Amino acid sequence: MKNLINSVVTVLILLGVGFYFLSTPHKVRVVKSLEVLLNTDEGKLTNLVFPSDSGAGGNPSIENVGSLSDHSPEAKAYFREIALGNEFSNKVSSTPYRWTKNMKIYVYGYRSPMMMDELNRIVKELNDIINPITISVVSNRSEANFIIYLGSYKTFAANHPDIHAERLVHNWGYFQTYTNEGLMYVDINRAKEENAQKHLLREELTQSLGLFNDSYKYDNSIFYQGWTTTTEYAPIDRELIDMLYN
Repeated sequence: MKNLINSVVTVLILLGVGFYFLSTPHKVRVVKSLEVLLNTDEGKLTNLVFPSDSGAGGNPSIENVGSLSDHSPEAKAYFREIALGNEFSNKVSSTPYRWTKNMKIYVYGYRSPMMMDELNRIVKELNDIINPITISVVSNRSEANFIIYLGSYKTFAANHPDIHAERLVHNWGYFQTYTNEGLMYVDINRAKEENAQKHLLREELTQSLGLFNDSYKYDNSIFYQGWTTTTEYAPIDRELIDMLYN
């Protein structure tokens, strides 16, 4: 009996070690399989073990957000709405999400020269604003901690079973983040215009940095809730990025 118990403990330890070294998306798949095995409500165990944020995205303290005092009341109010809210829930965070490691982006799907040039332009603009981390585009998926897919929502959902696939039906762009990991897509089949594709690329990538919510407050903002095809950051957008990271 004692040998049996020792064997079971050894197996559990080995399983735990193996689980620890899996990437977050693979861990999510394992937990989802456990939900089926244990006959629990879909997503209940997954959301408990892996709280994630997603979207198209309290009142922060000065310690949480850095130099709030250097910014206008309008920017502070917009920051609280965009950085502490979430497009898909009424949850209000007490502290904003931010990356603490360098973001390394891998792109797959239809990598058109136009979209890759636009991605490089967005990355340069973000690096010009953000000080603590660096964002880069990598050529090997094994190096990446952020994945961008350019293609149809059905293929994206099939390739990434850990995402909320039901949200893709009505969203031509979508992102989902974990701790210093994430993924996003742009549906280039439904968003056929170049500016629409560029807009979605900029919006989803920027929101995945921790600015999760949308708003109807500023129609020139990349975070505008209504449909636009703006391909530039509004001044207040740059201010929000700066507030979050610097």
